[in-house]
Amino acid sequence: MSNTPRMPDRDEIDTLLDDLAKQSVPDPSDDLVARVLADAEAYLPPPGAVTATVPWWRQIVPGIGGWGAVGGLLAATVAGFVIGLGALDPVGADALWSFGYVAYYDADLGLDAFGWALEGG
Repeated sequence: MSNTPRMPDRDEIDTLLDDLAKQSVPDPSDDLVARVLADAEAYLPPPGAVTATVPWWRQIVPGIGGWGAVGGLLAATVAGFVIGLGALDPVGADALWSFGYVAYYDADLGLDAFGWALEGG
């Protein structure tokens, strides 16, 4: 038995779809229609009520994943900004990236904002 997929026959699919189209669709019961309409009316505002406008940022925050995602985007933005500024002035970025590693920092090593680019030894 082979595992290769069989290409469907277009005439066979058309025949199946034609058979489905010929079948009658039962009407929904009156009880079902009444329940659907009652549920729909529950979501309607009362007559004469003014709908509250939601600020655009409250609509966007759930769409991107909540406040955790907003925090991650903010952190990535700040990191990108700092890295971008470091690429413009590698001398200032050397001091920033070497914070806490004072014993290993040497301005002659050529450390830059794109990583520990050590030249020589």
